[in-house]
Amino acid sequence: MRFSKPAVLVILLALQILPSCSSPNGNNNAANTSVTNTSSTAQTGPKDNIEELGMLVRLPFVPEEVAWEEKPEQKKLVAVLRFSPENAAKMAAEVAKNGQASADTLTVESWYPNELIAQGELTGESTVKGQSYPAEPFLNPPYTKGKITRVENTDYFILQISS
Repeated sequence: MRFSKPAVLVILLALQILPSCSSPNGNNNAANTSVTNTSSTAQTGPKDNIEELGMLVRLPFVPEEVAWEEKPEQKKLVAVLRFSPENAAKMAAEVAKNGQASADTLTVESWYPNELIAQGELTGESTVKGQSYPAEPFLNPPYTKGKITRVENTDYFILQISS
C-alpha cells in the first residue's frame, strides 16, 4: 500500500496532535474547576450597574451611563457618570452648592468611556480638565471624603471618593 506525501503529512500531524489532547493523568476536571473558581472571584474591569453604585453613593439625579471601580484595598471608589444634558445642568447646579469650584486636571484611566479617552488624547498627556467640587453630599459610609469633577465641554462627571 502506497501513501501520497500529503496523506503521510496529515497522518504524522494527527499523531503529533492526539497525544497533546489527553492529560497525563487522564483527568482534567480538577484543573478546570480551579481555573473556573479563581476567575469567577476576580474582578474583571469596571462595573456599570447604576443601582449597585447607588447603594454606595448618593446620586441626586439618575445618570444615563456609569462606569466605576471600587478598590477596597485602597478604600477608594472612582465613578464616571454621564447625565442627559438636562440632568447634567441640574447636577452642575447641585455640585456648585457644595463649595467653591477649583480648576482641576484628571488623568484618564483606560476603562473610562471612549469620549473621555479621546478627549484625553487630544491633550497629549491623557488628561481632562474640569471644575472640581467637594463631594460630601454624595458620600455614604465607609466613604468620608472626595471630590466630584465636571469634565469641560461634556455631560460627564468624575466622582473620586475614599475613606
